[in-house]
Order: sequence, then C-alpha cells, then structure tokens
Amino acid sequence: MSEYIYGLRQRTGRKPVIKKLGAVRSGIEQTPVVFNGRPIMVESRLGGTDGADVQHIRVIDLETNEVYAILGNDHYFASAYAENGTLYIFCTDMHDSEAMTMFDTDKGEEAWHDNRGGHNVCMYKTRDFKSFEYKEIINCPQKRFWNTSVCKGEDGYVMAIEVSAEDGFPNEKIGVHFTEFFAKSADLENWEMLPDEYSYTPVRYNACPALRYFDGYYYMICLEELPALRYAPYVYRTKDFLHFEVGFHNPVMMYGDDDRVICPDCEKNFDERERDLLYNGLNINCSDVDLFEYGGKTVIYYANGDQMSYAFLCKAEYDGKMQDLLEGFFK
Repeated sequence: MSEYIYGLRQRTGRKPVIKKLGAVRSGIEQTPVVFNGRPIMVESRLGGTDGADVQHIRVIDLETNEVYAILGNDHYFASAYAENGTLYIFCTDMHDSEAMTMFDTDKGEEAWHDNRGGHNVCMYKTRDFKSFEYKEIINCPQKRFWNTSVCKGEDGYVMAIEVSAEDGFPNEKIGVHFTEFFAKSADLENWEMLPDEYSYTPVRYNACPALRYFDGYYYMICLEELPALRYAPYVYRTKDFLHFEVGFHNPVMMYGDDDRVICPDCEKNFDERERDLLYNGLNINCSDVDLFEYGGKTVIYYANGDQMSYAFLCKAEYDGKMQDLLEGFFK
C-alpha cells in the first residue's frame, strides 16, 4: 500500500493554521507535559549550563521558570510522559567516550565523530522531583538509539525510537539514517521492541519523532531532510506501524524569518552573542517538534538553526485541540 493517499483531482480541507510566536532560548530536544497541574518541560541541556560539566537533563516550569530537577549526566535526547502522578523521562546513553567532533566545522565530514546515540534507551521516573528511579529499558548492540517519544494507545503504550545502524551491523530496514523503530509496553517500565518490519522509513532521513494517539490512529511528526540540506517536520499516521499515510498538508511547518524573532517576555533569555546568532545565523531547520495541550490551545515547541552549530528553542501554537490539529492534516 502506498504511503501517499491522494489521487488525481484530490480535494482537501485547509491546512491547520499554526502561529509561530518566536524563539524562547537556547535549546533543542524536549517534551512539554502537564504534571501535577503544572506545565513543565523535560529537556536536554549542553554541558556548561545549569552548573553541569556534561550534557544532562533539566525539568523546568514553563510559566515560572522554576527548575525542578537536574539529572541524567551523559544522557541525551530527553522526552517525557506523565500519568497518574508519575513523570517518566526517557533518554538514551553515550555510545563511547571519544571526543565529539561532529560540530567542529573546521574538520571535514570524514573526521566527524558523534559519541551520542548509545545502545540503551533509559528511563527515570519520579513523583516528587526529590527522588528518581533509573532503569535501562531497551538494549540492542546492533542499533544506535537517539530521540524517543511515548504515547498511550488502545492496548498499552508505544515508543517511537530514532535509530541508526551500528558500524559492522548493516540493516536494510534502517537504510538512510535515521529510521523510526517501535517498542510496546503494558506498564511503561517493561518494553519489547517490535520486529524490524515495524519501522518507518528506510528510504528517507526520518528523525526526531513526536508520537500521539487519537481514535484508532497513531500520529507521528518526524523531521525530514529536504534537498540541499534543509530540514522540516512532516506528519504521518498509522494503525499498525506497518502501513503509514503521509498527511495531505506537509511540511507541518517550514523554517523562515519568523523563527528569528524573540518570543514575548523572553528578551532576558538572550545575550548579545545569542541575539546576533538568532538574527543573522543560517536558518535551514525546523526540527525536534513536540507539543502538548494547555490553556485551551495546542502549544508546539521546535528548534531552528543550522543543524550543525546552533539551535534556539522556538514556540508556536494552534488555537484548538491537538486531535483537531493532527486530524486536520489528513482531511
């Protein structure tokens, strides 16, 4: 079955209207959730911030900016899910201890090395931010794990995992890195990877998943690489993780000069160097989309930047429910 669901003389509804609000601060991988009535963000942070020497995870209140927790040294690509008074934080570990040279633009691509993307998906859970339980929940030496996203479906929980192949273990289901693979759980703590046939898609770069479930469909927003090294998020849906439909209205958003403005009330988050980078840096990217419902709207966070040396966390919103937003791309 083709993933492209339109035919000759296809008629569609209008694309959902997403309003960009501007850049919030430096940042990239994150998940916003409501936890114990508060809008919080679980986010990956670089070493040298928050008093930490290495990359780590931060939990922050989105309204008051109170930092609730700093955790997860040398863990990457944070995502989150909250349910029944428990916050579950998902992340991946280090691949190796060699120095990262991926973002050294003075070196050629053949000299790049990324020490992230380890073989383990890990989980922290807490009810009070005072104590955290830690567990490695998925291990696979043949795969490297990057971003994750978790949602609840009709028969348990599903995790989308961004995967690339480990050196020496070619995998035709991964193909062009990156590719989304999937795992299932009945209790959020014990996970089982689905067979490699349950994946999307080996023929294109497909990264940074955000997974949600409504009325029989799993909706997934992922980053696609466009021609000439440009990046934008696309939305798909599936009922079985074998057959996927591409939304009529894609990309979900595009990078542009509206990513170069500072979000209201966020001026204090930018120093002079960051302002110059925001206003003048090469912006070819609209990545790491994640979203939640709050205040009667769907609030969307994403990263701008050049996919190499800088990124700022940006904010957008849809004036309506998340289900209406996601279904609107397929009407």
